[in-house]
Amino acid sequence: MNKKVILIILLSIVGITVGGLILITPVLLLLDFFGINITDGYVENNIEYAEEYRSIVSKNLMSGNGYVSLDRILYFYTEDDNLSFDEIYIDNLDSDLKQVKPISLVCAMDKYKLYSACSEDEILESNQINEEQNKPFNAPLDFIHLNATSFFMEERIINGEYDIHNAWDFYAVDQTPVYSVCDGVVEKVSFNFINNVIDISGGYGNNIVINCEVDELNYKVLYGHLYPNSTKLKVGDPVGEWEQIASVGLTGFSTGSHLHYEVSLNGQVIDGVSLIDFNNLNDNQSPFTPIGPIAPYSGAKSDG
Repeated sequence: MNKKVILIILLSIVGITVGGLILITPVLLLLDFFGINITDGYVENNIEYAEEYRSIVSKNLMSGNGYVSLDRILYFYTEDDNLSFDEIYIDNLDSDLKQVKPISLVCAMDKYKLYSACSEDEILESNQINEEQNKPFNAPLDFIHLNATSFFMEERIINGEYDIHNAWDFYAVDQTPVYSVCDGVVEKVSFNFINNVIDISGGYGNNIVINCEVDELNYKVLYGHLYPNSTKLKVGDPVGEWEQIASVGLTGFSTGSHLHYEVSLNGQVIDGVSLIDFNNLNDNQSPFTPIGPIAPYSGAKSDG
């Protein structure tokens, strides 16, 4: 092959590669700013940690403390299992911002700074968030009245079958109000179930999908297992943050009343709770009752 042709091909490949990196780098930085990493959220064999983590995360969501992922907790726990989940959770929360601390700040604490997980190389190679994040969402329902019964990417056995749950399930009593987490437009309204009963062939049951654009990122938010006749929304309707869109039910493939809360970005499921601003749960726009005493963890179960 002519040497000039080969040179042109090689230069083209290099140009495409560099161009791709230039295009994708700002997107990745923006995702990190929002606390999103498409590789985050899944810890293999997490079924052994699930019950303890659900208890801890439920307590902290209900009290309005904020959210720390299982991935962050296990980052330290797997090095020192003398630490409790509760201890690690609180150490990793910024009590003022009510969000997870940058990993470098946690590693600056005397308790952690000598851990191998806190070496410069380990931090650089980890996918742990290392900066303050913007939180564009409000909560989908009043956390003081719920329990988290399945967390994002939880390994579970449901009706005898293994699966990895790509969303959050929040137990709440029937007809608990469900709210839009952001300003958006309704993409789908499927309310085929007229009775609030379980149907294992019914998937998400009554459900609503809302598209939200936030700082040039397009999120798709699915709310599942909704109560019959609890919405008046139609496809194409605009909705605002904090706007009630429906209420909790148990329709579809469910084992109890709860909300299935699922968020995706460009077709990739992401951790929807990582986007919630816990500092605005009691602001003037919030319909929620002020955060009060922590409700007991019920251990209630929910769906797929």
